[in-house]
Amino acid sequence: MANTLLEKFFSILFKLPDGRSMEDYYKTVALIAPIASGELKADKTFPESGLLVATSLDEVAEYFVEASQVYKEAAANFKQKSNTQTTSQIKYLFIYQKDEGESYTEALNKAKAINTKFAQVTMTSREAADIVDVAGWCLLNKRFLSATIDLADIADVAALKSGLNNYAYILARKTANLTEGIGSAVASTTTKGYFGGTKGSAQFTQLVGVTPEQLTDSEIAALDSANIGYYSNVSPVDGGGAEDFGYNWVIGSKMIGGTLRQRMMIMDYIEKAMALKSLEFLNTKPAYDEDGNATLWGMLQVLGRLLQTYDLIIADTEELAGFVFNVQRIRGTADSIQNNDIEAYNGKKFKVYGYYYDKITGEKVEVNLVVDPTSMEVENLLA
Repeated sequence: MANTLLEKFFSILFKLPDGRSMEDYYKTVALIAPIASGELKADKTFPESGLLVATSLDEVAEYFVEASQVYKEAAANFKQKSNTQTTSQIKYLFIYQKDEGESYTEALNKAKAINTKFAQVTMTSREAADIVDVAGWCLLNKRFLSATIDLADIADVAALKSGLNNYAYILARKTANLTEGIGSAVASTTTKGYFGGTKGSAQFTQLVGVTPEQLTDSEIAALDSANIGYYSNVSPVDGGGAEDFGYNWVIGSKMIGGTLRQRMMIMDYIEKAMALKSLEFLNTKPAYDEDGNATLWGMLQVLGRLLQTYDLIIADTEELAGFVFNVQRIRGTADSIQNNDIEAYNGKKFKVYGYYYDKITGEKVEVNLVVDPTSMEVENLLA
């Protein structure tokens, strides 16, 4: 769809009238893993489909030994349910097998073809080259990577920052703690409904089963400069043994490309919401006239009010409207589609314009959206 809606927000509670919902999509984490000899229990083989679907750590434990990296990543995903700061609501962990000789891009394309219902990606590899590969796929496919990298290797992912990759969130660990699944833990905490939003910060999250690390000032400066997160204890008392006076927190609120992590994830919500709303509208078999425009306008008002209800765009005041979503007239006025875009008119495309003010930053965001009813575009709405 020719979608130029910029900086978009959406609530997870949006549903089509017949019950369609994106909730499962956002509450599913995909784990990409080459499965080494000895990781599976002796009496188990990995599913022939290449995908193991788990809803609990016990289900993973039926297949994998506790010493395996897959099990450790799964534990990091499911154990965050006991976290009260940013409670996980993960519903599914999709474990995809990366075959020997297969690139990560090939493995992810295969995973997407098997079952595409995952918003987040994690991985067992800590190699910078693998992280760069997966991050590139996630950027292209609009999935969110949470990865773990060795502190000593952060310079090797600098291209992701310069390339403005805002679909990759990377956390650094010292070599001794690299097997702890901090990337998986963070992915799990962002399955909660609002992805942080104004209901809770993506930063300052407390993790279960992850060791906080004390870093030097120079290490912290390097991580902050690289837009890479870390997990540490923050205390008002300087020096060793002061952990009891502080808190263990995830530090670093930006994707490696520089955009706030919670903002990027909420932006993705609204993009999917607009796709669903467009499908819902087209499913009414709208007439290409002002009655069709009025139907679309009404649907957009409902969506906008939902965004306000869930504190994703600002509420209306006497002085300021939190959002204005308009639908361009089709014919009959100087600014109509017929008089300004004959290609869109001939294609029976509806055009939305307006703005909203986002609740996180207060920034005014312009909205331009084309709802294109051609069969090919409809198929691509949720791609």
